[in-house]
Amino acid sequence: MELISKFDEALKNGYIKAFYQPLTRTVTGKVCGAEALARWLDPEFGLIPPGEFIGLLEQHGLIHRLDLAMIENVCRFYKKYDCRDMTFSVNLSRIDFKQTDMFSAITDIMKRYDVPVSAIHFEITESTMLADIENTRRLSKQFFDAGFEIWLDDFGSGYSSLSLLRDFRFNVLKMDMSLLKQFDVRSRKIVSSVVNMSKALGIHTLSEGVETEEQLVFLRNIGCEMIQGYYFSRPLCEEDFLAYLKEHAAETCSDRVFWNKAVKVNFLSGYPLMTSHDHSEEDGVFGTAPIALIEYENRKTTFRYVNAAYLSELKKLGYESIEQLDKDVNDENFAYYDRFMGYIEKTICKGGVFKTDSIIGDVVYNFTTELIASSGEKHLIASTVHTISAEHSDYLVLKYSQSLYATYDLVTEITPDKDTAVQIYSNAGFAKVYGTSSLRKGILEFAATEVHPADHERYLEFFDLATLSNGTSDYIQQSFKVRSGSGYKLKNIRISKLENGKYLYTIQSV
Repeated sequence: MELISKFDEALKNGYIKAFYQPLTRTVTGKVCGAEALARWLDPEFGLIPPGEFIGLLEQHGLIHRLDLAMIENVCRFYKKYDCRDMTFSVNLSRIDFKQTDMFSAITDIMKRYDVPVSAIHFEITESTMLADIENTRRLSKQFFDAGFEIWLDDFGSGYSSLSLLRDFRFNVLKMDMSLLKQFDVRSRKIVSSVVNMSKALGIHTLSEGVETEEQLVFLRNIGCEMIQGYYFSRPLCEEDFLAYLKEHAAETCSDRVFWNKAVKVNFLSGYPLMTSHDHSEEDGVFGTAPIALIEYENRKTTFRYVNAAYLSELKKLGYESIEQLDKDVNDENFAYYDRFMGYIEKTICKGGVFKTDSIIGDVVYNFTTELIASSGEKHLIASTVHTISAEHSDYLVLKYSQSLYATYDLVTEITPDKDTAVQIYSNAGFAKVYGTSSLRKGILEFAATEVHPADHERYLEFFDLATLSNGTSDYIQQSFKVRSGSGYKLKNIRISKLENGKYLYTIQSV
């Protein structure tokens, strides 16, 4: 009761302060925000732990005053130090939703300090939401509609109800530190399942209570996006937090938007770049697919994330580390530099999932990429790689056709009488639709999307096979400007006569 009697004085004199615990993006290692936590520094009793006063304030209906004071502390800090690139999460109590019009009170404070809604996020515990579902639903919608983010706090702390994820919208699911306490196989499976579920729902993930490098590596590998805990920093006073930001790189607003789009990739899926026509939806929870995130800017790539399965595939291609690959693919003298950059630029230009077969030495592999996010000249690409084993039915054909890879951009078998086309090989990312749809449809779509507009009509005339079938020549050939990356390059297109009404259609660089 003595603390309650001192509460007004503590608020008035600023004894209750906001301490800031940094949040770190696992993929980049950059600071991506901070949680504001209340600390009571009493001149008589010293530091009073939150556990001693939070519950008392809730019991006496005073917690809303503390939470509003915390928001004002954050807004004052934001304004004073011009924290336009920083975001802060603030906790709201279940009592807040009953004591006052929190929405109006919060927005009034933020308007007074000219703080945008994008700078403040609200953490609400599961117990808060379950205590008064209808009122919480109404207020959370009010906050959402105004542009605020709502984070589900303490998930897995003992109150977990999956119905909340069904019935409410959340921007971030924050896993309780208790899930990492034991950190045994069972705990890791539970955490992996939570991350996998969140990815499926399009919810960002954050884990608190991270204290060891082992926990950090595990969370990063399963795709948990953000972490906080003593491994990086304990909660810091204003002065120490500012010093921390000087020593640790922090995200800009554009960085944050860019990296938040990485949630699209589920590192735990068996098919992380799955498209509707590639696989059924019967996908396992714990996938082992090789997956990497590649950042591309101004013709330079950086592998931001690589899992163990991806590294295993790289070893089959002769690489012992991702650093070695990263060095090679950014070296213009590297034998496969143009090919690799061509894959990346084709992915950026076309969007969607881009697949190609290729070869390094005598190892055949499939390389699949998908554009995940773009911000100006910076792009984020997800990638998988699969080496084709000697037991694979196509292995010998691919292995002993190495010259094919060096010579042609596209090889397709066409049968005009049956209106069919079967793509045999492509190293330039031409869509499969040109090789699996009807021939007539493929000709029209290829002309419309891949051939330079100035060559469009000539290309369609060239594809009149009557000349070839009635003539004495075994092939016809012309040069056309064909899409390459963000531009066009002159390519030789050749149609050669085979047997039984079949033809071989090839594209070759000039």
